[in-house]
Amino acid sequence: MVLTPDTASEHAFLPEPPALRDSVLLADRGYVDLHYLRRVHDAGGFFLIRAKAGMNPQVLEAFREDGKRLRSLRNTSLQLIHAKLPKRQRVELVVQWHVDGQPLCLRLILSWPCRTRSFCYLLTNLRPQRYPLDMICRAYKWRWQVELLFKEWKSSANLHAFDTANPALVEGLIWAAIAAAALKRFLAHMTQLLTEVPMSTRKVAMCASHVLGAVVEAVKRGDVGELYAALEAAIAYLACHARRAHPARDRQTGRSQLGLEPCFENDAVIELAEAA
Repeated sequence: MVLTPDTASEHAFLPEPPALRDSVLLADRGYVDLHYLRRVHDAGGFFLIRAKAGMNPQVLEAFREDGKRLRSLRNTSLQLIHAKLPKRQRVELVVQWHVDGQPLCLRLILSWPCRTRSFCYLLTNLRPQRYPLDMICRAYKWRWQVELLFKEWKSSANLHAFDTANPALVEGLIWAAIAAAALKRFLAHMTQLLTEVPMSTRKVAMCASHVLGAVVEAVKRGDVGELYAALEAAIAYLACHARRAHPARDRQTGRSQLGLEPCFENDAVIELAEAA
């Protein structure tokens, strides 16, 4: 994570394509770069990105959501068939660009939300046999977690405009807010891992201040026994007061509907959680 001015381009901070091998990049339309997507695809990575409305690839195939092939939309450019696209059902197009001298063939999924009255475009290279149209549309909703994280930083981690003109102080306060938010997320995921209780990261962010004081004091003293006791008390408190209100509903319509769970890649994190 790095701090940059608002004027800095997002493209400079995209992950290196080799790092996305066997992983999926979720991104908004500001990150669409066909040359970058070509490199990700060639490196064995995957992406699901909201595409820009003005894109004009060649349409090779077209299917309605119910599986019907739309033969009249094939073998032409997207802009020429735009007015013919159905709005009552979502549509999946197989589209192609020529990028870096080679064809780049991707899936372009279009939907017509009644609220916005304009097409929403999702661009992906995920395989249709394993990731059908409906799953792609549901999976993209996970990107909203990024916006919720920003809200969590501002509402529950004291990240806001600071009353100082000293850049060093501002940077320090920003890092402190992000570190506090990261610690709260760690406590939320560790609690879910140990207690097998579905946790609400929003509720943890709001009420973790009741348990963080004891954890920080134990760290300051360097007392490992006291730290483990503080973590155990924190887990018990959060498991009782910050669990998700409707986990069954979340599995049907919420963020748990795809069966995704927090990923603990660091063995040290698991060992610490088990010790606590």
